[in-house]
Amino acid sequence: MAEPMPAAGGAPRRWWDLTPKELNIVAFALLFLITLPMLTKIFTSDFGTHIALGRFVVNQHEIPSIEHWNYPSLGMENGSGGEWGFQAVLYLVFTAAGGYGVSFFVWAVIFGIFVFLYRAMVLRGAHPLLAVLAIFAFSGFLRIRIQPRPEIFTYLFTAMTIFLLSEYYFGRRKKLIYLFPPMILVWANSHPTYLMAFGLYGAFFADALLRAAWRKEFHWARLRAWVIPPLITGVAGLVLCGLNPHGYGWLLSPLHMISRGSGGNTNNILMSISELTPVKGTGFYLYYKAAVVFAAVSLCLGLAGRRVYLLDLFLFAIAFKGAWDSARAVSMMGLFLSPGVSLHLTGFLSEAAGWFSTKVTRKPEAQEEKRRQKGKKGPPPVAVSVRPNPRPGFAAGHAAIVGVVVLALVAFGGTTLAFSFSQLEYGVGITEHKFSFKAAEFLRRNPVPGKMFNFFDIGGFLDWQLYPGALTFLDGRTYNQQVFAEHQSVTGGMPGWERVLDKYGVTYIVLKTMDSSGMILPIVPLLANDPNWSLVFSDGLFVIFVRNTPELRGYIKAHEIPKGILPRHIIQEAYHYTFLGVSPVIAYQTMANMYLMMGDRQGAIESLRRGLEEVDDPYLRGRLMQLEQGQGTRAR
Repeated sequence: MAEPMPAAGGAPRRWWDLTPKELNIVAFALLFLITLPMLTKIFTSDFGTHIALGRFVVNQHEIPSIEHWNYPSLGMENGSGGEWGFQAVLYLVFTAAGGYGVSFFVWAVIFGIFVFLYRAMVLRGAHPLLAVLAIFAFSGFLRIRIQPRPEIFTYLFTAMTIFLLSEYYFGRRKKLIYLFPPMILVWANSHPTYLMAFGLYGAFFADALLRAAWRKEFHWARLRAWVIPPLITGVAGLVLCGLNPHGYGWLLSPLHMISRGSGGNTNNILMSISELTPVKGTGFYLYYKAAVVFAAVSLCLGLAGRRVYLLDLFLFAIAFKGAWDSARAVSMMGLFLSPGVSLHLTGFLSEAAGWFSTKVTRKPEAQEEKRRQKGKKGPPPVAVSVRPNPRPGFAAGHAAIVGVVVLALVAFGGTTLAFSFSQLEYGVGITEHKFSFKAAEFLRRNPVPGKMFNFFDIGGFLDWQLYPGALTFLDGRTYNQQVFAEHQSVTGGMPGWERVLDKYGVTYIVLKTMDSSGMILPIVPLLANDPNWSLVFSDGLFVIFVRNTPELRGYIKAHEIPKGILPRHIIQEAYHYTFLGVSPVIAYQTMANMYLMMGDRQGAIESLRRGLEEVDDPYLRGRLMQLEQGQGTRAR
């Protein structure tokens, strides 16, 4: 049987005594593993928009800063040109590898984010395994926004900026800082959030100067190395960031977007849809509060381990201020919090190791040294050779503390990840629960003469599938506030909704029957009971209504289907929405109501039972009891 390999000093090497190279291999293997839960099926309504615009960039060799897809806004400045870089890359990936390729492309971006953060943490002195666990702890935050959107490049470039600055100020490969200007050029043509990079530059620069002042290292040789290259690359980045379709006007666009929320009811609706409202009162507030508690505990442990640095306080401030102002920024909090957390815990566990270390100082020697320091005469102490223990003994107390810290990181990360799984479907490719390729094929094969009105949430998909054969009314960009207000008037079934359709000469309507919260759109029952509109398509995902005019009667005669199938359609769509983060209480209650509308009380009972299998909700339970007792047989 092979003997254990001796470690330095001649002691047998234990299995957990890893060399730095082995530790890095283990860390990278764990990094790979924690990216696997980040796979999500594509469901964002913006996916089709980005594919359509990317196709335009690649095929027309033109940046689409003027509207070509929404007919009420044709020729308007659409604010989309600054994302053309991401859109072109996305379209090329989709063309080459389809929806599965896009999913793995997004996964590769996530892996890059984790690697950049990991290297930044280790360069600053974090233990490699604690660095991985800190990244995992906040991975659930990131997952709530992981979709093929331009903002994933913001996450990547933010992590890359943290890595480049950490390498410059704490590492050896200082010339990597010269990658900053070309990175900013790409960032500025992918997503309008590159102001963040200059904020990080300022945080690292201020930290370096304050550390120099604390250590009394304010001499020209040191300051020249710390000031000149960052100043050169920062100024170069500032110059290059203006080389985008919107010039320097987009540098402050994140601040402008947040400020739009105070511009009236329509603006508030737009900001709510875009998740640019303050985090309080949104579904992300739970994540925010969890991060506050976690960061507070981390800071306390960092103080105990004497590893709280000014730079990490800067990064914590960026994380909490950004997320407080914009709910969307909650997903980025881990990028700024995990480096500090890893260092706090590394310092704490190092300090804790000292609490349980073996005392080798002998009491007589300590007393003699104390007597000599007071100036008392006496014979010099006899030098005693103390051979250090090459393999310190196993400290159960320290192991327990390490176990608690690791368990806390894993539990926090696992909990946030589990919560994100209830909101985003796990897997690869395009979800089968949101988009109707059958409806798009129906409209391509049987184009309806005239103009379309569509629900905004599927506008991007229709841009992708139908352009240039048909133009949409609106898509998820919602930059034209007047058109968006008119869209809300129609889908909300408000007084005058017919006049909006008449204004634009709408001849057909493409809808989902429910909004993203799972509530039935008020326009659907109005159309269902209006003889001026005929149903020509329904597949459990989309419905298509055609205006009943003399010019379209032949089309209607060829394709009309009875409106009585709409309750069945809504049941199917409600089921699909359970995979898209809609509350099971709302979804199954809607199903029960539709079964009752069809006169199927047993079907309503079965749907409520299925709902209770997913969530033990008192409302569903009470409704089920009513139906089982023969009461409350009318839809609510």
